[in-house]
Amino acid sequence: MNRASVTILLIVLGVLGLGALGFFTNYERRLVDSYDRPSGEARYNRFFALQRTLEQLHAPVKSVTTLDPGEVPLKTGDTVVLGGDLSNIDNIDAQRLGDWVREGGNLVLDQTLADANSHTPLMQQFKLLQSKIGAYGCNRIATGPGKEDRFDLCGRRMQPAAHATVEASVGDSKDGYLMLRMKAGQGTVNFLNMYVLVNSELRGVPQQRFVRRLLEPGFGEGKFYLVYELDGPSFWVKLITQGWPALLALTLLLLAWAFAHGERLGPVIPLPPLRRRALLEHVQAVGEFLFRRDNGYTLHGMACRSVLAHVRRVDPLCAALNDDALHRRLAERYRLDPAQVARAFQPPANAPAFRDSLAILARLRSRP
Repeated sequence: MNRASVTILLIVLGVLGLGALGFFTNYERRLVDSYDRPSGEARYNRFFALQRTLEQLHAPVKSVTTLDPGEVPLKTGDTVVLGGDLSNIDNIDAQRLGDWVREGGNLVLDQTLADANSHTPLMQQFKLLQSKIGAYGCNRIATGPGKEDRFDLCGRRMQPAAHATVEASVGDSKDGYLMLRMKAGQGTVNFLNMYVLVNSELRGVPQQRFVRRLLEPGFGEGKFYLVYELDGPSFWVKLITQGWPALLALTLLLLAWAFAHGERLGPVIPLPPLRRRALLEHVQAVGEFLFRRDNGYTLHGMACRSVLAHVRRVDPLCAALNDDALHRRLAERYRLDPAQVARAFQPPANAPAFRDSLAILARLRSRP
């Protein structure tokens, strides 16, 4: 091996050594959590993480989309986390839920849905909140001694209708509450912004501890029912009961369109007479039409061109003349006033002028 090859090899080894030294000097081993996109039931059940958490705590739990007694046989001590649209709950189910809570059930409602559906049958069963909802705000919740054991609970602030019914809360009477647990007979009704119960929020330990405290009345007492969605009436029922104004308008539009494009049942105007017009009437009708279209300019131009072609054919001298010289020549030849001839070749200003011009042009056209 010659000296050049040794030198190149040493340079390559030096570069590799420097690269390795820099890599291991700056390299830091660190654990990174990465979250995959949800799949399976977690894609449509926003309470799936809550369900798995309760299962790990050995609590009987079931995710449902209905309040049918066959699927949700409510008993004393059970807990219902109601995350569906409250307007889909009819009077029968609302009365059933109200009686169940007053007998010892635990109901968790989304404060935002309760605010938007304050006049639904279910909310009329529990008149526990004041109708006026406060501003959006946040409170820091501490579930342990460390800073990592804290999180912010946010939502619209509420005020209870009677403070004597409040068992647990987050907030104060001055600014309003972000979470309320209120007595209703022998049971409880909980109000909060339910985003803290959805899958993405339950990754944190502080949130899990808070949810454990929130659902404390139901542990060891009964079963948890997580209603992540409520099946409402079918599309056709909603269309008939709520969309009838649009259906009525569409029906009227279709009837108007059919009437406009349908076949006529009888003549709208009388039939024309069977006799045929004379040739002169046709010519007069065409002339009147052309005159109305542009005040006679087209007819006047056609008459002027016809007269000029005639006089230039019978009098070759006229073919070499234009404008005033042509008008004087025509006046001398046909014994007319030069001013009248000149005016006859000018565009008419009105109907009388049009008639006078055509009369003079007709005399020029008829003479040899």
